Order: sequence, then C-alpha cells, then structure tokens
Amino acid sequence: MFSPKVINASADIKINCTKGFLFVTMTDTKEWPKWVSWSKEDPALKYTTGKLEISQGASFSFVGPKFGSGSVELNEAFKDSVLTALVINDQSPVNVKITFQIIPERKNSLYLYAKARSVEPIPFIKRALWFNANDNLKKLLANDLTSLKSYLEGMINTKFGIESTIFKKKRYFGIRSIIFNSNIPKFYAESYPKIYAKLDSLNIPYTGPPVGMIFDWEGSSNNVFIMAALPIEANIKAPLDFEVIDIPDIPCLKLEHFGMYNTLKKAHSKLDYIMSSSQFVLQQPIIEEYVTSPSQEPDTSKWLTNIYYLLNNQGSYSKGVKKKKTMEKMIQEEEAERREKLKALNK
Repeated sequence: MFSPKVINASADIKINCTKGFLFVTMTDTKEWPKWVSWSKEDPALKYTTGKLEISQGASFSFVGPKFGSGSVELNEAFKDSVLTALVINDQSPVNVKITFQIIPERKNSLYLYAKARSVEPIPFIKRALWFNANDNLKKLLANDLTSLKSYLEGMINTKFGIESTIFKKKRYFGIRSIIFNSNIPKFYAESYPKIYAKLDSLNIPYTGPPVGMIFDWEGSSNNVFIMAALPIEANIKAPLDFEVIDIPDIPCLKLEHFGMYNTLKKAHSKLDYIMSSSQFVLQQPIIEEYVTSPSQEPDTSKWLTNIYYLLNNQGSYSKGVKKKKTMEKMIQEEEAERREKLKALNK
C-alpha cells in the first residue's frame, strides 16, 4: 500500500436551510464547537475563540488529550457562497486547508461541498505512518457535515409558537447606528441608559418594553444597521443623536421566544426558514421586543422576547416608516462627517 504524499479528501451533504443562515453560522467561530464532530472523538476537548470571532480572520483554538491541540482560522468568506478555513493540529503531519462551497438547491435547501487538502507535502520520513490519512480525513469531514446538518435543521425544527397577526402601530424613540454584529450587546448596553435618561429629561413616558430593531445587514462585512428604542406616544421632534420612527398597522409573523438572549438565533432561524418557504416579503425592520427584565426575573428560561417579522402589504407600508434611511445613506453621511472632521483638523 502506497502512503500519500499529500492529504486530500472531500465530502458533501444536503441541508434543509437557507444559504444565508448556513453562511452566518459557519462564519461565526463561536458556533463551530457546537457542530464540529471532534468532541465525539475527544469529549474532553476544549475550545477558545480568538480575538476576532466573525468572518474572514476569525479563529478559535482547541486542545484535548485525544484530538490534540491546534487552531482554525477563516481565510476566506465570500458572498454567502465560499468559505475557506486553515486547520492546524499538532497531531497532523501537515496543515490542512478546507474549502466549503454552498450550492443552493431551492430557497430553503442547499448542498454543501467540503474539500480538504494539505497545504504542503507530508515529509517523506512520516508518510509510512500516515497511509490512512486520506480515509481518516474523509470520514472526519463526513461526520462534521452530518453534525452541521443536524445542528442547523435542529434549530429550524425547534418548536416555537409562530402566529400570523397584525402589528399594531407604534412610535419608537431611540438611537440608530451601523455596528459590527458582535458589538450588538455593547451597543444596547450603552444606548438604553441614554434613551431612558433623555426621555426622563423631556418628561416623556415610555409605554412598553425596550426593543431592538434591525433595518439592514451586510453578510460579508457582518455590519448591522440597528436601533435601540423605547415605545412612546408623544409626538415630538427627535433631539440631536436620537431618532423617532413610526411603524403603522401592518401584517406580521410573531414568535414568542423564552430563554436567554443568546438563544434568539434559534428563533430567527425558524422565521427565516418560514419566510424562505413562503410568498411573504419581509419588510424592515425586524423587531425584537424584550418583555422580561433580567433584573426582575433571575430564571433565564422565563425571559420572554417577542420577535416580529413585518410583511410587505403591497406598497402601503412605503410611507409608514418615517425618516427611514438605507445603510448606504448612513455610510455616506458618516463618511461626509469624517471628511469634515479631517478638514477641521487640517486647518
């Protein structure tokens, strides 16, 4: 039997999910330990995320008594279609690069192809010890894809109560910005105290729980156009650094989610799958209504978040969201502001 000069293996699988959901999951290195099959081989395996957790350049390290120690770094993350990861393991004679290619079948199903190849030849003196390397890697790849399929479809099939209803019109007061996806908790933590304080200074009561509103997102850069807000009834002009928007009565899909905020991804995966399987047209913004205050309810399983996916009702919505800006417009405004600051500094 000949020993391989290079390690080369491939595997593929069909997954019932949208390509966007798959891509977001695979470009988040915090998610990898939840779906790779390595812990089945080494239950004591421990993972640590790197400084960058999302998209190109993101990484995590691992260490275990059986699987060894090493790291994974995302080298490429291209437009919801191709992902490349470099895997380093001290128990492997060479480093391995894995390319994942996403081929959509329908809106809510796809084929995922994984091809792994060593980045350099196996040293000649080690080849005899690694004559099963290709077969072992092929088996590991197949197990990883099967585990990923179970993880994604499991989230989609989680039983949430979804109802079709009408979102009753509301006025929201808050702070809107473009931020990196992983900075959402920090943005909320900094914004809500400012919103409460400003409303208090204006003597304007809020009429419900805080909300997070997603207006747009950009998959390749992981930027999110988001707003932290509180509902109000007062008709006011927005102060500097704040915004007021009105959402009219509009059809929506409503999902009640109980659990910690970091499990909301499961709820969104379910709604995303339903939207992709239907003729509904999603209308911005997506609204997360944080009904339960963590300070009042220590049991995280009782934290209620209402998620609303607003549905386009044939054009009548187009005038409903006042002062609506696109992400492109916000970027243009921020760039113009940056140029003005540079001019001032150079005077």
